Amino acid sequence: MLSTRVLRVSISFSMALLLGACAMPMRIGLKPEERSKITALAAHVVVVQDEVIAAVQAPTAGAASGGGLIGAMIDASIANSRVKESQQALGSFYTVIEDVDYRKEFNEAIRSELANYQIKVATVTTTPRALNMDILAKLRSQLPSGQALLLIYPRYSLTADFRNLDAESQVSMWTRSDSPSSSGGMNMPIQRSVLYFQSQSVGTGGRKSLDIWGADNAALFRSTMRESITETLRMAMIDLDVAAEPAAKAEGIQEFSFNNGVITTKLKGQVVKNGEARAILLASDQKLYSLPRTSASGSTTAAK
Repeated sequence: MLSTRVLRVSISFSMALLLGACAMPMRIGLKPEERSKITALAAHVVVVQDEVIAAVQAPTAGAASGGGLIGAMIDASIANSRVKESQQALGSFYTVIEDVDYRKEFNEAIRSELANYQIKVATVTTTPRALNMDILAKLRSQLPSGQALLLIYPRYSLTADFRNLDAESQVSMWTRSDSPSSSGGMNMPIQRSVLYFQSQSVGTGGRKSLDIWGADNAALFRSTMRESITETLRMAMIDLDVAAEPAAKAEGIQEFSFNNGVITTKLKGQVVKNGEARAILLASDQKLYSLPRTSASGSTTAAK
């Protein structure tokens, strides 16, 4: 019997994260002069999601047909079909991971990891409630003198082909605002970054990959989910010392394989942290990525 858990999927082209619609740069580096003013941080972690979702490949029939209402209707029909297929495939997998609670896992990890953050973290609040600009402005107006707000907004999903576990988090830092209204919350944060984790690829895709993720009471899925949380927090630590546009290093720009759920494409970027198993790079899209080391192409291009 299927779990009573709602089978949910996410259509990747319509998924919007907190503040994603605001007109601000993808990346804002924390300036030394701003950092020197902060005596402590109030961390606010927004984990709306407590269960895995699966990305669904965005249909392109609308564009092919010239757009308009007919194209949109075709796209909607294709999207609905793909959602149903994904639901059917995920059904048995959900029964194995019924007890997995991403919010709880993230909450437990962040409270221990933030103790090592380079700026003192005075308080940690984890909430399932999504924030709007009014709530953000209110939180900022309540900050004590010298404190800043550290906002972390994570989400995770399986890729559309089920081969990879992805986790993407928006991290931003905000100074005090004396206005509790939305008008006081529309200015820029002093720091902002998007952190992206992708796991090793598992299986050949589809139900075969789900079978591997779900084997042995979903042991691989559980350990990979915990790795994604740990690695996200590690990127948040490293990001404090990464300039908005770091100077090119001797090894140049490296290229990594990246599964976008449809095809394996390439990501190019400056590696800011190397490890035996994973590498962290600032890619050309200004996101900070943690990728498996085996996905590196082995080639570099000369830094310019």
